[in-house]
Amino acid sequence: MKRAFLGAILAVGALVFAALGAAAPAAAQTAITLGLLTSMTGPAASTGEDQRRAAALAVDEVNAAGGVLVREANAKLGLQLVIGDDQTSREGAVSAVTRLLVEDKVQVVFGGLGSAFGMAALPQIREHGVPYIPTPSTPLFTRTPEMGPDPTKSMVFHYQATGLMQGATIADFLVRELKPLMAGRRALRVAWMYQDSPFGAELYRGFAERVKDATLPIEAVAAERFRVGETDYRSLLTKIKGLGPDVLVPQGFRGETVAAVQQAVVDVGFDLKKTHLGPVCACADDPLYYKDLGKVGHGTTILSLYSTYAIPKGAGFAKWAAFRKAYQDRYGTLPGLLGVSAYDVVHIAAGAIERAGSLDRKKIIEALGKVEMDQMVLAMQGGKIRFDPKYREAAFVLFVQQMAWDDKVKELRPTIVWPGELAEARYKQP
Repeated sequence: MKRAFLGAILAVGALVFAALGAAAPAAAQTAITLGLLTSMTGPAASTGEDQRRAAALAVDEVNAAGGVLVREANAKLGLQLVIGDDQTSREGAVSAVTRLLVEDKVQVVFGGLGSAFGMAALPQIREHGVPYIPTPSTPLFTRTPEMGPDPTKSMVFHYQATGLMQGATIADFLVRELKPLMAGRRALRVAWMYQDSPFGAELYRGFAERVKDATLPIEAVAAERFRVGETDYRSLLTKIKGLGPDVLVPQGFRGETVAAVQQAVVDVGFDLKKTHLGPVCACADDPLYYKDLGKVGHGTTILSLYSTYAIPKGAGFAKWAAFRKAYQDRYGTLPGLLGVSAYDVVHIAAGAIERAGSLDRKKIIEALGKVEMDQMVLAMQGGKIRFDPKYREAAFVLFVQQMAWDDKVKELRPTIVWPGELAEARYKQP
C-alpha cells in the first residue's frame, strides 16, 4: 500500500510538472516587455527617476484600458516595464542594455537622457535588431551613413527635438527678439559654452549651421567646451566675459546648467543688463531647475518643448493640465520634459505593437516606420506623431520662456515669450 501510495504521488507530481512545463511558453507571452534605459544612479538620477515614474504611469494607463491587442497571440497583452540603469555613464549603459536585451529579452528599448550613454548602447541594440526609441537629443542616433530606409538597419526612431533643431531655433530667437534690443544695426555677439559630448556638439552645430545657411547677423565670439559632469566653470566664464558677448548660451544637463548660470552671475560677475544668459537646453525644464537656479536666473531664458509650469496658447497643448494632475496626484511632484518624453513613448510603442499585431521585432520596426497617431502630451507639428522616412525623427513644436523670480513661491517661474503665436508676453531685457 505504501508503494502504491508513493507511486500515485510521483505520478501526480510528474503530471503537474509536465503541465507546468507545457504552460511555460504561453506564460512568456502574457506581457509585452518594454526596457527603459535611463539613469537611476549617478549625477542624473533625479531625471532618470522622472522618466521611470512617467513611464510607469503610461504603462498602468495602457494596462487599465485592457492592454494591447496582439493578433498573432489572439489576446490582449499587458505591458511590463523593465529598468536598465545606465549609471550616468557609457560603461553603465553598455551593461544595462546587455541585461535588457539578453536577460529580459525586451520587445522595445526606449528612453534615456544622456546622448553619449544612448550612443554607447546603440551598437548592441542594432546587433540584436531591437526597436529603439531614444529620448536624448543628439541626431547621431539616426543621422549616420549606415542608417536608411532599410528596416534591418533603421530600428531607431528618435523621439526628441534634436540638437540640430534646438540649435537652429536658438539662433532664430536670438536674431528676432534679442538683436534689436542688444545690438541695433551691428551683428549680435554670441558666445557658447557647451558640454563636450554628442549632445552639446550637435546643439552648437545646429546653431552654427543656421547662422551660416540663413546668413544671420550673428558673430560667434566663443565656442568653449566642458567635460560631462564638470562643476567648476569659472575659468571658462572669465575667458568668455573678457570677449564682451551680448549673449552667453550655456548648454549642459540640468545640474551643469544651474552651476554655469550661478557661477556666471555670482562668481564671475556677468551683468544681465549687458549679457543675456540663454536660451538653455530644453532638457533642463523640470521642477528642480526652477527651484535650484534661484534668483540669479531672473531674466534668463530656456528653450522648451514642454514647460514644467506654463501652458502655451492653442489646442495643441490641451492635454498638458490633465497629464500634470495625474502625475502630481500619483507622485507628489511635477514632471519634467524627459519624463513626459518617456510617457509618450510608452503609448507610441503600444500603438505600434498593436498595429503590427505581433511581437516580432521586424514587424514592430515596420509599424513604427508607418506610425501616424494623434500627439500625446508633447505638441507635434501638424498635431500628429510621425517619424520621417529618411532620418526617423519626429517634428516638435518649440518655444522660448523667460524666467522671473516669484516672491510668493520663492522660486523662478516662466513666461512664454516666443514665438508670437504661442507667447503670453514679449521678452523683457532686465
